[in-house]
Amino acid sequence: MNDLPVAGLRILVGAGSFTDAKAALRIVQRLPDGFCGGLGGILVEEQDLLAACKIPDQRVVLLSGAISSAPSLSQVRALLMADARAFQQLLARTAAPPENAWAFTQDTGDLVSTALRAAASWDVLVLGYRQIHKIPGKVVIFQTSAPTSDEMEKAFQRLSNYSRSGRITFSVKTKPDRATNNPRPNALEFDTLGDALTALTRQNAQAVLVDLKQGPVRSQHDLLRLLEAARCPVVVFGASRTNPLLEHNTQILPHTAKVDSDNDG
Repeated sequence: MNDLPVAGLRILVGAGSFTDAKAALRIVQRLPDGFCGGLGGILVEEQDLLAACKIPDQRVVLLSGAISSAPSLSQVRALLMADARAFQQLLARTAAPPENAWAFTQDTGDLVSTALRAAASWDVLVLGYRQIHKIPGKVVIFQTSAPTSDEMEKAFQRLSNYSRSGRITFSVKTKPDRATNNPRPNALEFDTLGDALTALTRQNAQAVLVDLKQGPVRSQHDLLRLLEAARCPVVVFGASRTNPLLEHNTQILPHTAKVDSDNDG
């Protein structure tokens, strides 16, 4: 199969922090040459995090297990500003050469719904999630019995080439009573999306691909469940097709921009 898609796709990266965005952009960088025809980013300030900073004497548990005072609202704002600068710098480098269009914005809300609103006029949405496993995991594709798009299959193949652990297909039956014929060793079939998501929590995945038009993930709620189960960047095709159900108050129009060439953190 030819590595090059028919035309470059406009890709939007949505993340709640620069660390999450960096993991998503690493996936974008591994897509086939010519796959990305425009690049954007949206940094989402999580409402729950901002609300927690306003609670007096709030405590948090660090990754080390130690208990510490929660950061103040001003401290969180300063961190978000630093994340925004680093996000823009990495976007610019990923979109190189300089004449390639890229765009960036910030918004407040929950990541999935806010990123989906912003993705109304984009072809692909990549939701960032920081790497939690030291050992690279599999590339996973979620599908039904319907054939996947050429672009999604090409992305799956290319990302799999970078994976030391290989690839795996999660298929959800459209007819639960249908028997499975000749299952492939790198493919699993499930009766329901819930079953597939439960199995995904036991996988070490480095990227998950899904098409909201084809399913089995079709809604904002399903996508949130998928991200929580995957614990890695999720590449979403067909995201713009869900947006008639959402309020279009955040749309990003690509533009050419330059930023300082500081380190990406």
